[in-house]
Amino acid sequence: MKSQKSIIILLIAILTFTSCSDWLEVPPEDGVIRDQFWKTKEETLSSLMGCYISLKGGSTSSEANDCVKRYFVWGELRADMAAPLQIVQPTQSQKDPNLLELNTGEISTLNTYTDWSLFYRTINQCNTVIEFSPIARKKDLSFSEKLMKQYIAEAECIRSLTYFYLLRTFRDVPYITQASIYDSQDYLVSQTSQTDIVDSLIVTLERIDQENTLPSSYNSVVFTKGRFTKWAMKALLADLYLWKSDYANCIYQCNQIIESGQFSLISVGIEKLYNENLTTMISDTANFASEGDIDNLFTKVYGEGNSTESIFELQYSLDDKLSNPFFTWFGSTKSNVAQILPNMTNMRGVFFPESLIDRNYYDVRSEKFSYNSAGNIWKHIGKTRLEGYEGSSYTNWIFYRLADVILMKAEALAQEAIIEGDNQSKLLDAQALLFEIRNIRNATETSNPFYKQSGSIEGKTIEKAILMERAREFCFEGKRWFDVLRHARRNNYSPENLKYLEDMSLISTSPEKVGSLQNKWLNNFGSHYLPINADELKRNSKLVQNEFYK
Repeated sequence: MKSQKSIIILLIAILTFTSCSDWLEVPPEDGVIRDQFWKTKEETLSSLMGCYISLKGGSTSSEANDCVKRYFVWGELRADMAAPLQIVQPTQSQKDPNLLELNTGEISTLNTYTDWSLFYRTINQCNTVIEFSPIARKKDLSFSEKLMKQYIAEAECIRSLTYFYLLRTFRDVPYITQASIYDSQDYLVSQTSQTDIVDSLIVTLERIDQENTLPSSYNSVVFTKGRFTKWAMKALLADLYLWKSDYANCIYQCNQIIESGQFSLISVGIEKLYNENLTTMISDTANFASEGDIDNLFTKVYGEGNSTESIFELQYSLDDKLSNPFFTWFGSTKSNVAQILPNMTNMRGVFFPESLIDRNYYDVRSEKFSYNSAGNIWKHIGKTRLEGYEGSSYTNWIFYRLADVILMKAEALAQEAIIEGDNQSKLLDAQALLFEIRNIRNATETSNPFYKQSGSIEGKTIEKAILMERAREFCFEGKRWFDVLRHARRNNYSPENLKYLEDMSLISTSPEKVGSLQNKWLNNFGSHYLPINADELKRNSKLVQNEFYK
């Protein structure tokens, strides 16, 4: 269960930042901050914990989970596995028209989900910890240099993760690494290119890695999974390298995590039922995924959280009434905001096809796991596979887990192999990693493009297979849009890669909107990113709107 100690520290952090004003509009007095707050290592830790809290959202009740909502919305509702309720059930009134805009590609600069202010508040809190920790160390003789460097490294990792979401969502964004607390500071900052930000984040994380400033674990499982360890940092670094198409370094970082021995996949066994016909004397064998193992997988990874598969996740707690935002969105009996897309038939046909060999055998990640029989998203609201939370849900938000790292490595190997003219050795290695995930999740032969295939492997075939496996493994975990976009933009949006977006558009929105969505996605690559919010443009004259939305 989740530690009481962690929650106490997090509550201290909430109190620390409750009175913060909008950093862009009301810059505080830098001298006051230095003199009144940065005195001890405990105050520094409290500020650092505030950075973790801010990954969820703001300090007020209305903002409390706004960042987490965006992780889901930005990563899923433009893709092809989840949709606003009105797309799934056209007769239903739409609770949030902003979501409908995102789904159809008709996005205005006033759309609520183009507001990035809370993300920059997180960045500023991280910058403040980075700049002022040395001041606290000078005043507190018990504050060791090693501990100070660890706190600074954690803040740099949180900042890097925040920027990674921003650059994948908006492309070019202001890149700020100085705390916004100085009286004479210029608060109008222009954008930095996505490429330059990625390179800078990689330099920062590589330095942290080389200096070995982050621990492998903390003194509780909640901290080990809920704070940046060296493994969480490496997972983020591998993800950045994959986005940059630096496959060798992505593989290196993935190997460090996989070979660490710190993480393991939770197995789902196969039960066999033998039936012998006494008349014909022919024996039949039926295969069943162990229902008890499936229950355990769901409960450990999602219901309880912080499993052996987990590398880094945001902490929620039933004991301390810290709930995620998704109960009202997905509801155990009735969804209010979003459901699976496009419908149960296509979900089974496209992503989770039934076995044609043994109808008792099925992919355990499908119905009664990722979603329920009503089509409601279940991962974020289920206490167990069959039992939901009441009134609120407490599932952690998972940023990285071992399956993600394994499939990142498989993708990087496949891309290297394609560049090398379908290098069969690397393609076989990628295939082995793909099947490590498929086998432990009981994926069916109907979703296996290599079923009964012999001879050489085609790079593009395994590329597509890995992308689809990521869809199955991480459905509704905020990764699908970014995964498809990462594939589409390779080789400067080659026609073969751009087809990933074209195919996704066919089922990602209502039929009458497919044509216009395809026209946007295929003819103006700026449409793959969100516009800068109109209010931000008013506040900052140095910002330039994404060309697609001008």
